[in-house]
Amino acid sequence: MGNKTSLEEKLHTLARVTALGGDDRVIEQTVTKLLAYTADRHRQDLEDIAAKLRDLEAHFEMASAQFAEQFQRGELGDDEAFFRWDALLEMQRRVMQRLALLRGDASP
Repeated sequence: MGNKTSLEEKLHTLARVTALGGDDRVIEQTVTKLLAYTADRHRQDLEDIAAKLRDLEAHFEMASAQFAEQFQRGELGDDEAFFRWDALLEMQRRVMQRLALLRGDASP
């Protein structure tokens, strides 16, 4: 495998090797630890995003759900903070999807 091999390609290759009987206890432990690390990192990301969302909610005196509805309907204008708020909500959604996958709660 060269340096230009993507992470997805490397994981696919590892899955194929495992499917052909190339099970290895060290690899299994390493992958398990990597998944736990990734979940922990995503949980921390969610906490950071939540803190930023709380700040915006306090500043504008509006819950994020209410903001999202009004923003999507075009009722709030073009304030830069609103676009940042919308981006944070999208980031939160994507991180939550990844965590669900890591917990086995959802399919890709």
